Amino acid sequence: MKRAVVLTCAHASPETSNDRFTWLGKLLYDLKPDYVVDLGDGADMKSLNSYDTRKPEAIVSQSYEKDIDCYNDAMYRMREVFIKQRRKRPSFFGFEGNHEARIKTALSLDPRLEGKKFGISFKHLNTNKWFDEYHEYENGAPAIFNYDGVDYAHYVGAGNFGRPISGVHHAFGLIQARYRSTTVGHSHKRGIYFKDAVNAIGLVAGCYKGSNESWAGQANQDWFRGIVIKHNIEDGMYDPEFISMERIKREYA
Repeated sequence: MKRAVVLTCAHASPETSNDRFTWLGKLLYDLKPDYVVDLGDGADMKSLNSYDTRKPEAIVSQSYEKDIDCYNDAMYRMREVFIKQRRKRPSFFGFEGNHEARIKTALSLDPRLEGKKFGISFKHLNTNKWFDEYHEYENGAPAIFNYDGVDYAHYVGAGNFGRPISGVHHAFGLIQARYRSTTVGHSHKRGIYFKDAVNAIGLVAGCYKGSNESWAGQANQDWFRGIVIKHNIEDGMYDPEFISMERIKREYA
């Protein structure tokens, strides 16, 4: 039976230190999971957001180049100890989140911006370098892919418009929608629901953010900052363990 580490919504941003990725890399080195699942929004890409266009004080410090550099630095830090020790690292499986998708949205609005050397490009995220498998959006929505009987996605949609399932009973809603073990991120909250009769677990994995968000207000207090370790994975079932970022920091900072 396998062991996996799940993280989501790390939101690497030049405004926040990437030290948390160094700590996580050390944990991965000690834990030696079979694979790591990154559910997306690893890159914040604040420079491409559509909310600050009328707020000069907000956009003056934003930089596409710094956003890209910060994300790639975060990805390197997670793998750094394996590289330096010349040890085999676990497999990394990645998913595009809505924040990475900002790059594609910007290009759809103005294709003249595209350019790997002098423009903007999804290739700047170097997903082929950092991940053994990477799942981009499909038909305008996050991809869903199964590993060891568990469906993974940045979020799972419901209804004809595919709006993300959320709410107080988020984890339960995943089981109702998929009828199988499903793990998502996106909401920054954590939740879990066991449906043992059909061997299914609904899991909402929180986030790995390094700082609060001014736009979120009191919602910042509802967010779980950390990772999930899945032990003994077999046919969609596993033993979950939530590890807070504070605990990781105490151990590895």
